Amino acid sequence: MRARFPWARASCFSCLQQVLERCDGAAARLSASTRRVEGIGGAKSLTGLAAIYLVLALPGWRTEAQQLPPQGTHQQRQGRTQQQAEKALLQGRITARLRDSKVQLGTITITLSGGEPQFGLVQAKTDEDGRYEFSGLPPGSYVISIDASGFKPIRQPIVLRAGQRAVQNFVLELKPISEKVVVKESAQPTKSVSAPAASIRQSQLVTLPTREERVQEVIPLTPGVIATPEGRLVFKGADETQSLLQINSVRATDPVTGSFWIPIPSAAVEQFEVFTTPYDASLGSFSGGLTSVESRPPADKRQVALTRLGLTIMGKNGHMVGIASASPSVVFDTPIVRHKLLFSEVFQYEMKKTTVEGLPWPKDIRKRQGFNSFTTLEAILAPNHLISVTANVFPNRYQHIDISALVPQPASNDLNQSGVSASLSDKYQFRSGALFSATAAYTRLDSDAHGQGNQDMLITPEGWGGNYFNRWSRRGKEAQFFPRYEFTRRLWGAHAIRVGAEYDWRSYAGVTASHPIRILNENGSLAEETLFSPAQRETVSDRLFAVFAQDQWAIRSRWSLEAGARVSTETFGWPAAIAPRIGVAYSAGREKRTTIRIGGGVFYGVVPLLAPSFADNPQRSITQFDAQGLPVAPAMIYKNVFAGPFDPLRTPVLPSRPSTSPRNITWNAGIDEELRKNTQLHIGYLDSHTTYLFVVNPFTSSFGSDSFLGLGNNGSSHYRQAQVSLRFQLRRSDQVNASYIWSRSRGDLNTLSELYVPFAPPVIRPDLYGILPSDVPNRVVAWGIFSLPWKLTFSPLADIHSGYPYSPIDAEQEYAGIPNSLRFPAYFSLDLKLYRAFRLPILKKHHLRLGIYSLNVTNHGNFTSVFNNVASPAFGQFTGFVYRRDGMVIDLVD
Repeated sequence: MRARFPWARASCFSCLQQVLERCDGAAARLSASTRRVEGIGGAKSLTGLAAIYLVLALPGWRTEAQQLPPQGTHQQRQGRTQQQAEKALLQGRITARLRDSKVQLGTITITLSGGEPQFGLVQAKTDEDGRYEFSGLPPGSYVISIDASGFKPIRQPIVLRAGQRAVQNFVLELKPISEKVVVKESAQPTKSVSAPAASIRQSQLVTLPTREERVQEVIPLTPGVIATPEGRLVFKGADETQSLLQINSVRATDPVTGSFWIPIPSAAVEQFEVFTTPYDASLGSFSGGLTSVESRPPADKRQVALTRLGLTIMGKNGHMVGIASASPSVVFDTPIVRHKLLFSEVFQYEMKKTTVEGLPWPKDIRKRQGFNSFTTLEAILAPNHLISVTANVFPNRYQHIDISALVPQPASNDLNQSGVSASLSDKYQFRSGALFSATAAYTRLDSDAHGQGNQDMLITPEGWGGNYFNRWSRRGKEAQFFPRYEFTRRLWGAHAIRVGAEYDWRSYAGVTASHPIRILNENGSLAEETLFSPAQRETVSDRLFAVFAQDQWAIRSRWSLEAGARVSTETFGWPAAIAPRIGVAYSAGREKRTTIRIGGGVFYGVVPLLAPSFADNPQRSITQFDAQGLPVAPAMIYKNVFAGPFDPLRTPVLPSRPSTSPRNITWNAGIDEELRKNTQLHIGYLDSHTTYLFVVNPFTSSFGSDSFLGLGNNGSSHYRQAQVSLRFQLRRSDQVNASYIWSRSRGDLNTLSELYVPFAPPVIRPDLYGILPSDVPNRVVAWGIFSLPWKLTFSPLADIHSGYPYSPIDAEQEYAGIPNSLRFPAYFSLDLKLYRAFRLPILKKHHLRLGIYSLNVTNHGNFTSVFNNVASPAFGQFTGFVYRRDGMVIDLVD
């Protein structure tokens, strides 16, 4: 930056002083260059360059001075000279690190904020060599911000003194997975300015004291997410089948039901985020929440590591009775072509046995066994071109998956799954900075469920007996393809515009069969019998196509706006579903420690493939009996039909197939306040309303007429939530997170996912609108990670919430009062984990992690079952006590 001194002719001494000041500034700027040039050494070289610069610059100064008239008095001129000398200069160079080498970048925008109030915020751009410069800076404290697409953001404070010539260089670190090479992309698409996500890194995943080190176990720690006693996840009042799980931006749910059945090894997880309000138009095919998982990138060096053992011992009555769990995990990385072609394999074997209280030993164990292989192959074709291939293989077997204190092993289900998911991602960045990416993925999930035999299923006031009545086998497939194009970020307004499309094809072929169900009175007499028609084969396929446009706009330094729209069409869904979304964030206060967020959007889910095939389910024939065991009337046959919004008893012509999908409207408002440098407070409110849910309802006619079991699309649910969260960062790795959540969940009780996922219900009651089974009005969840003396790591986790609701029923299994009007006792669990990492001489690059953990330390009575039948003498008694569980931690860590 050239400085002008129009009063130079007034004094020769003043003119010489100006020239020397200019030369001194030039020498300072050249000093950084001389340090990078070999063969030029010491002060002599610098003095020589300064002298040459002085000779060349002197004529220009004289000419420039002679053209301008003198201004101001001598004192004023001296004041301006002093102010100019107090100005600071900041310059440097930005490069990026790609694996173990450095690469140069194109133009990058650097933001400098802080200083005096009148200074505000300025931006500069790097040149082709990555160099930048800020000149004329008042002395003070500043913050350098670099948000380069595809790289981790940088926030670097710096203090500039009067007249200082500061040099600050930066090396950008690549983001993991899809945004981790020089192929630049704007901030991660799922980032929302109107509602921040809950982010969990891999280190936290394995440190927190959960039952298992799995993503599904940590997701419920997020405000707005509840895990039911059956282990199902509920996002803002919506079942997980209405939500979306992504692994590396690829849909990773069961193609048939939408459940989160596709796993990923914990050692393969880099981080994951949970969103309840993702107002990004590029995200679709869900009406609940979103969980986005990023896998670890392959290392550019050969390494083999046994990352964990996961061994626990099962005890009973004070004696060891075997191994309760084992989950060894191996990580293997190798560069096939160094810096060009990288390979990674994460293999994890899992065996988990869980005892269920309320059943006799040893008939009280449920078991899961299988393995998970996650393979990654990366090809770096050029600094602006990346191709990634992943393959996920996950066969698993679940024995007695649904046993409880009221469901013994003979009446339980086994579930077998065998799946594979593969994806290919290609990203290319143009010279202009625009980015084109395309991802193709294929998933196949074969699953079958069956009971323990072919005996009639028995339902008594005390629970279930016999063998479960239904068995099914399904082969689900899904193919996805979604191209994206991101325009060059422009200076005016700092827009980040993305457009793209999505194609999704899902299909399944299956068969389901059922054997008789017998409902017994308290005295053992027969009250009702259900027979089924022969099994039928089911074949369904569905296609979805969507386009979107999304803009993230940084308006000056305080306002941020995201707005977009998504239009989709689906074979069994809406022919044209329009989903607009918008979010706004405003940073208030002088230091911008307060951020106000508000947003809203429309979301459309996909049609579960169980809906179009509903009419192919076996028909039910129900006969009721009197006290003497004689039929009250002829059997009532219920035909399976898709009823849509109509009553099949009154409408002679019904729709042949679904033509709508669930639609959700969500809005939220919140405030984020930085109370101190390491303390953040969040206060927020969320409202979520879902319509067009698929519900099942029996339509019973008078004797002699047809009765129907109808699938309608007129169901709805409504969820409200108020939240207060506090996050305290003690040190770099130590932190405390605490949240209080008030919520209210209401909706239709007979949704398709509630009844048929994963297993069909033996009794289907009339649908009612009321309190949902996942309704938890009050909840407090808190967890922390602390570094203690002697290199110990301590992690507590506390979860306190209202008891889950349940419904009273009579001997015929019908509602005997208001559904979900009664509740379990309040839930309280305090879990702890304490461990230390030891260095072993035989392990050069790894440590042995030894420790202990304890779940439900206080042994609080967290029951899992209740006698809810009013005909039972034990009505209202709770069972299935979850006792404290202790174990050891034996792992290998980096």
